[in-house]
Amino acid sequence: MKPVYLQSAQLCSALGENLQDAALACHEGRLPQPKWFELHERHEQRPYLAVAGAPLDLRQRLQQLIRTSSEGSALDDCLLILASTTLDIAAIEARVAAGEATGNQMAPALDALAEELRREWGFAGAFTLNTACTSAANALLYGARLIARSHYRRALVVAFETPSEVTRQGFGVLELTSPSAAYRPFHAERDGLILGEAYASVMLACEPGPAPLARLLGGFSACDTSSLTNTAEDGSHIDWVMRRALYSAKTKPAKIALVKLHGTATQTNDLAEINGMRRTFAQALPPLCVLKPYLGHTLGACGLSETLLLLESLRQGSLPGCDYAGQALLPLAAEPLAVAGHSLMLANYFGFGGNNASLVLQGITP
Repeated sequence: MKPVYLQSAQLCSALGENLQDAALACHEGRLPQPKWFELHERHEQRPYLAVAGAPLDLRQRLQQLIRTSSEGSALDDCLLILASTTLDIAAIEARVAAGEATGNQMAPALDALAEELRREWGFAGAFTLNTACTSAANALLYGARLIARSHYRRALVVAFETPSEVTRQGFGVLELTSPSAAYRPFHAERDGLILGEAYASVMLACEPGPAPLARLLGGFSACDTSSLTNTAEDGSHIDWVMRRALYSAKTKPAKIALVKLHGTATQTNDLAEINGMRRTFAQALPPLCVLKPYLGHTLGACGLSETLLLLESLRQGSLPGCDYAGQALLPLAAEPLAVAGHSLMLANYFGFGGNNASLVLQGITP
């Protein structure tokens, strides 16, 4: 795969209203404070990580991301890619709460939103991706490939996950959310995930631009059809996806200096990733990190929100150590973790429904 540069990155999350604030909080090991909502089926409280700062509706957020990441440039050579799982469900919920009758005309249309933004901002094209937890990771891969094939000169990837009762209650009914608010991927006593809200964007281009964050060297995505909901617990599909990602970047497992694990803290997903890591790296595991405790599981946005947080935190110095490293089922770092500026990193995103993706990234020294 022809490498592309990540430029003009933006992130609004529970850690702050911009990427720099989020990375500083992560670098210092400051976890966000959750809000709580009632899980109706059980009449119990569950945690949720909402964005910091003033509330804005979805379109205001997207406008803000496009304005900042485009940096005032014309966009007639640029593809817009929207990646999400929630679409505009929160807006529909607000309409129903206001007394509007439900119906097919209220169905969220992400494609319509993308086309509306394309026309308003003058993008050369627009399309959308909804592949569960891999949505934004796939958007990065597809954007990079279309640029490499000269279909577009640039691609703006915008990923978002809005707060939604449908999502929160649904994950609660599936017994996937943590009742304790202790988000501990790969801990032997993990009790589930914490959902998070996030809005993120990044410009992809073949040229580095004035301040590139990293290079995307390669990656791979595929769907494991062994189950309707999960990937194979023996890690075989995850192993295959990681190896194909490394092959696309013309590198090998031994060259990877850091792996950003997917780490949902759910039983089957963590087990599949543990087994996949052991298959790919055997006993020579590189340094490992998890980022969902700092953002929550941002679902369709995690492929971009976690990638940006990883890269900017390392640029600011290091990633925080894991306070339960001694009880983890993989060797997570107990001490702050730093890598050399041009190191190769693997970022994993393994989604509900068995869609799995891995990205190979190379940091850039500022």
